[in-house]
Amino acid sequence: MGRKRSTPSGGEEIIISYARGRLSTPSGEYEFYHPQGIRWGCKRCGACCRDASHRPRRILLLPADVDRLEKAGEGEFEVEVRGESPFVAEMRRVEGACIYLAEEGCRVYPHRALLCRMYPFWMERDGRVFEIRVDTRCPGFGHGGELRGEFYRDLLTRALEQRGDA
Repeated sequence: MGRKRSTPSGGEEIIISYARGRLSTPSGEYEFYHPQGIRWGCKRCGACCRDASHRPRRILLLPADVDRLEKAGEGEFEVEVRGESPFVAEMRRVEGACIYLAEEGCRVYPHRALLCRMYPFWMERDGRVFEIRVDTRCPGFGHGGELRGEFYRDLLTRALEQRGDA
């Protein structure tokens, strides 16, 4: 896959190398491409729970996310969306932040949505091929340990399971 360029808010261009991986599941074989040689560690700053300086943050919800939050006793947290398959809703926001963001952090952390669990990573899909991308604007980018292929394989596995594709 080669390299991708990313320009975080600081303006300095970052070139990210990508590696190829494969994943076998009961539903078939998948190929994926992931960032190589990057470091990341969550700083629990909550930046991912509110609008970014360059765009509004959207937390789209899968049916499994909605079910998990409802089973946890949560209600009135979603806004219906159309044309965003496989997502069925978007998390409500108040003043540009997720309704569950509190001073001490996420109030539903064990039940949070898949997109929240994956940030600052997201996936783009073309059939059985996935490209795992990273938001280099995340304050945790460049901190923590170097992420290896197994980390990305686990992300893809979790995403496929939540979507019902595994």
